[in-house]
Amino acid sequence: MFMSGYWSFTEFNGILPPRWIGLQNYTSLIHDPHYQKAWLNTFIFVVFGMGVGPALGLLSALLLNQRIKFRALFRTVYFLPVMTSLVVVATIWKMLLNEQGIINSAFRLFGLPGHAWLTDTTTALPAVTVASIWQGFGFETVVFLAALQAIPRDLYDAAKVDGAGSFAQFRDVTLPALRPTILFVYVIGIIGSFQVFDQIFVMTQGGPIQSTRTVVFDLYDRFNSLQLGKASAVAYSLLVVLAILSFIQFRVFEVRE
Repeated sequence: MFMSGYWSFTEFNGILPPRWIGLQNYTSLIHDPHYQKAWLNTFIFVVFGMGVGPALGLLSALLLNQRIKFRALFRTVYFLPVMTSLVVVATIWKMLLNEQGIINSAFRLFGLPGHAWLTDTTTALPAVTVASIWQGFGFETVVFLAALQAIPRDLYDAAKVDGAGSFAQFRDVTLPALRPTILFVYVIGIIGSFQVFDQIFVMTQGGPIQSTRTVVFDLYDRFNSLQLGKASAVAYSLLVVLAILSFIQFRVFEVRE
């Protein structure tokens, strides 16, 4: 980490000795269209991924918290994609979204036109986001379910005595009790979303036309091009953004005794 921090202030290709250039890497990145596009794509991925994923996880956890048959089976099924390698998941979704894949075949079966999901600049990033949500929301389901089962039933009984309906119980009992869990899910989820790489590398290679280029893929591409100084600057800019966002989340979801 210290060496990478030092490299971020140098011009370094991994062969010749690093040459100190101060903040030049950072200032040049600000005006770099590839870097700008990478941040835009990453923010879109994070907003949609973290907007839908935790909501799906909470909804499925609420359903699984009811007295239903095969609850343990459903919990395992939801969590199974989380235990699967991201490379495997990305490969499966790449096959599903292929022009001759199952999804387009299903569309044609109903008389609908197929679509080049991963080679269209307007659908490539949403397609990768959907695959990531599917792979990850099972983790949130299990975490939320564990938190729901830890809430004392006495609180719900007291709320019922006071005349609270289902929505009021959710608003006044469930959500306040879930605040630490929501904080955990969003901090871990946002950090992971900003670091998205495997799905991009396997499914789109950052294309088409940079439409799925993310910050970590940008970092990888610069390291591959032996721009080690700029790549290190990208890494540290990501670190700063994640630190700021995590601090804001801790302040927003601060749990008071």
